[in-house]
Amino acid sequence: MHPNADEFVYLLSGSVELLLEQALGVKSVALQGRGAVVVPRGIWHTAKVLAPSRMLFVTMGAGTEHRPCAASTT
Repeated sequence: MHPNADEFVYLLSGSVELLLEQALGVKSVALQGRGAVVVPRGIWHTAKVLAPSRMLFVTMGAGTEHRPCAASTT
């Protein structure tokens, strides 16, 4: 989670599912081949890699917080 800035995520190749925790629940954003998404600041998020992938992440790192991922049931 990045409290000070949005994060730009660009998928260069592969397949991922971005999971964004929002007030109404977890939003899933699928990216395949190439694509981009902006993760708003303050949103907990993770990437579930579905196939070998190359990604570019751009954000201000100051203040970044980490926490363990919840156990996957799939």
